[in-house]
Amino acid sequence: MKKINKKGFTLIELLVVVAIIAVLAGIVLVSLGSARERSRKASLQSTVASVIPVASMCVNDGYYVGIPTSSTAGGGYICTPNSDGTQPAVGSETDILEEWPALTHITGASYAYGTTDTTSIIATDGAATPSAVVTCTVATGSCVRN
Repeated sequence: MKKINKKGFTLIELLVVVAIIAVLAGIVLVSLGSARERSRKASLQSTVASVIPVASMCVNDGYYVGIPTSSTAGGGYICTPNSDGTQPAVGSETDILEEWPALTHITGASYAYGTTDTTSIIATDGAATPSAVVTCTVATGSCVRN
């Protein structure tokens, strides 16, 4: 009998290896997408949470939490003497002159300030019907991702 020396791999074996690698690559790409979204929300939470100490000082000093001049670009003073949250007139500002931070630095997502008042600050997604993504409570200083 003749002995057959087999060198290399068959086409089927190579196709099976390629298919396994493709499945594993697909799993990795899906998990990277969700990790990217979680990092965006964490960045948003950090940005909104940076406003809470200033908002607490406003409330403790008898002022009100102002409304940002732009829902995405921030701007305007966080503290205002106006009970409706509108920006103060020039010369009537409070002694706390911190401005609202922008939310536009978070790439790949569109976030905006939602409700802002003396009790909570909410950041929403940029959808047509926005839903809360991060809710921060002024009294407790805590922020929660929704």
